[in-house]
Amino acid sequence: MRQQAAGQRSRRQTAPSGRALEQKVKEATQLETIPDDVDSVTDIRNELEFAQWYNEVEESLLEASYDEYQACLQELQMSKSHLDSLLTDTSSTLDLLTSLSNDFRAVESQTSQFRKQCEGLLSAQKHDSDLAEDIQENLQYYDFLDPASRRLNAPGAGNTVRGKEFSDMLRRLDECLDYMETHPDQKEAGVYRSRYRLLMTRALTLIRTHFVSSLRDVYADASKKIADKQLNDTTMSTLLYAKFRVGAPELKQIGLEIQKRAVPPLDPDQGTEAEYQSLLNELHANYAATRGKLIIPLVYKNLNDLAQSPTSSQDLVSFARASISYIRGVCLDEFELWGEWFHGHGGLYDFLETICEPLYDHLRPRIIHEDKIVKLCQLCTLLQTRYLLDQDEDIEQQVDANQLDFPALIQPALEDVQTRLVFRAQAFLRDEIERYKPRPEDLDYPARNKQFSISVTEGQISGRKITSTDTPTTTTLPTRPKSTTKPSNDSDPSSTNPEDTTTTAATKWDLESPTTQDQSGWYPTLRKAIWLLSRIYRLVNVHPTPILPHNQPTYKLTYKQTSPPSSTTSPTKSCTKPRPPYTAPAPSCAQKPPLPTRTSSSSATS
Repeated sequence: MRQQAAGQRSRRQTAPSGRALEQKVKEATQLETIPDDVDSVTDIRNELEFAQWYNEVEESLLEASYDEYQACLQELQMSKSHLDSLLTDTSSTLDLLTSLSNDFRAVESQTSQFRKQCEGLLSAQKHDSDLAEDIQENLQYYDFLDPASRRLNAPGAGNTVRGKEFSDMLRRLDECLDYMETHPDQKEAGVYRSRYRLLMTRALTLIRTHFVSSLRDVYADASKKIADKQLNDTTMSTLLYAKFRVGAPELKQIGLEIQKRAVPPLDPDQGTEAEYQSLLNELHANYAATRGKLIIPLVYKNLNDLAQSPTSSQDLVSFARASISYIRGVCLDEFELWGEWFHGHGGLYDFLETICEPLYDHLRPRIIHEDKIVKLCQLCTLLQTRYLLDQDEDIEQQVDANQLDFPALIQPALEDVQTRLVFRAQAFLRDEIERYKPRPEDLDYPARNKQFSISVTEGQISGRKITSTDTPTTTTLPTRPKSTTKPSNDSDPSSTNPEDTTTTAATKWDLESPTTQDQSGWYPTLRKAIWLLSRIYRLVNVHPTPILPHNQPTYKLTYKQTSPPSSTTSPTKSCTKPRPPYTAPAPSCAQKPPLPTRTSSSSATS
């Protein structure tokens, strides 16, 4: 196809249509210019001559046109050779292009293979890089062991616990421990975990040592200045509180490092102590012991001064009011100072209970030796109304965590008073009601009622206006305990004679509605029982007290004593049967839940 196309192109170039016409014109011109030496046609005489002439003419014509043909032949040969060279070049070019195409395909194939190999190498490189990064990231948790060990075991390592680098190191130790615990399948993870735990214990021990040392230095400075000379209240307050507040923020911050790691176990039923909780307990114990050396002697001294004061030395309620107010102020100051040294209240109330020990040492003997029920009731009322939360308010309002829970501290004193009050009430029931021997005039109710009617009639005849208190009414007990400011002559009915109970009943019973005339007609044990119930109403808890009206032993004893002997008969039998005494209703409010008590407190004995 290509050779035919090349031949067609060469023929169009070497044999144009205008060349044949030009050749014919030349031949005609040559025929006209025949050489002169050729004989004319007229000289031909026979056929032989004509044949000779024709051959000569033909040869001359051939000779005349040979150059032209030769030139055309040469031109054609040249064209042919040129076309042959073109065909050769085209064939070689096609071969070259074919070779180039093959080479291109080979290069393309090689390039594709190379690209795939490069992609494989890049993928392997990325995998190796990621693996190296993972190894480096995991290895850093192992490499941190040596520098941390050198730093914590270096001389003077305890002096660096306040720096930020030490906190960063503790954070890195936490991260390493967490990593070892979350990757237990890695080789030697258990070994490194135990080593890191030892380093953490070492670091927190350094914090504990520095904390205790700093606290000891502050105590030594303050105690030395206190022992040197007599100080006024302002200077004493500066030494006891202001001096302890100077370095408290930094020590609180490093103590927080232990508190953050004193995490309770995940399973509280195991009974195991929180990790590093013992170190935190040591901080609390050292602080409490240091403050106790400064505060407790001062508390003893001030309480002894209050005990020897003329206004409170003989009166239990006055001494309790003054001493508890003083102790409450000290506890509030220590509560605020504790908040500047520690986060939270763990161990705080144990320390405050040790501060309250001098108060219990002074109050408990006075409570045990106090025989007057009135005084015990006044003290119990003082503690319940001033220092303890109301039962209804305690249910509706919870104690703020940022405020001192002083009721929890004063609860042991209230329990001592209640125990003594229960004991005295039991003794009063036994001596004045259960063992009471009725007299004939106590059982002669017709005469007593007649005397009472005569006194009422005389009052009406005399023109005196009968008030609501002059008419017999039903006794109602007070809904709340009375104030502590009771008359000093309000003593137990057991301390007076039965004949004198009528004249002094109003001042001794402290009831609201009955008058002396109403009480004069009552049976003696009934008067005493209602007096006792009106005193202890809501002052003692239901569960530890066997004499409350809920169990009604008082009613049974009173009814037993008011019943006449079986051998004695009376003509007015229907009138001598005493009325059942009044029993106080059960308290309508819910029983207050017990507050936390001190483990070291012992119950009061008689």
